Parts: sequence; structure tokens; C-alpha cells
Amino acid sequence: MNFNNLRLEYEISQKTHLDLYTVRQKAISELQEEEYRITQQTDKLIAFDNSGPPKFEMRGASASKLQTGVLELSEAGENTVKLIYFVSYKNILFALAAIVILACVFSVIILILGAFLIITFGIELIRQKSNAKEFIARILISENC
Repeated sequence: MNFNNLRLEYEISQKTHLDLYTVRQKAISELQEEEYRITQQTDKLIAFDNSGPPKFEMRGASASKLQTGVLELSEAGENTVKLIYFVSYKNILFALAAIVILACVFSVIILILGAFLIITFGIELIRQKSNAKEFIARILISENC
């Protein structure tokens, strides 16, 4: 089992009147400004992630970034920008397993931590969706506005 593939996949797409070259340049600029690592880049696809050397960030700063994703640009009829982003649940799964083991050994009260982790993971999913929508909005803002 590959533990790196324990992730949820989400997708957001939006049509735009902007030229795809302009969208691509704005997306690359935005990703570099936010210090994402671009892992693959073609005319129609930009893959990125938030990995790299560890650095100290406030919890809010790291939570405001997408973990990893792919931006696809297509021009089938209308120009479309599709962002596929992934949210890893590997850490939450390991933490829940540790909590269940600790609950068996020590006390069932420790299961409250598991409920807390599940709630915070739900909040993380909502935050990531909001971050993805904001990212799309930032790269599709027309320069004429």
C-alpha cells in the first residue's frame, strides 16, 4: 500500500473569456508568488505542490495554501480553467489509529481527541475548497477591471 496516495481529489472548473496564455502566465506568477513548487508545466497543464524544504509558518499561513494540485487549461468551445486539487488524509488516519490504540490501553476518554481530529479535518476540507475558489478567482481577474 502506498501511503502517499491517501488523498481526496476535488475539482473546480470555470469558463473564462481571457486568453489561455494570459491565464497560464497569471497562474504561474500566482504560484511562484505563493512559493508553490511547479512540478510539471505544459501549454495546457500546470502541476504544483506545497512541498519542499520545511519552513516555519504560522498555522494560518500554511492552512491557506492548497497541498497539491493540477491546473488544466482547455479551449473546447469556450476557454475553461479546471483546478484539480488533492487533500491528504494520511496524517489524520495515522493520528486516529494512534488515538484508538491509546484509548484501548488507557481510557476511552481519549476518543474525544479522535472526534476533535475529525472535526478539524472537516474544517480543513472546507478551508481547502475556499482556497481553491480564491485561487481560481485570482488568476481569472481581468486586467481591465
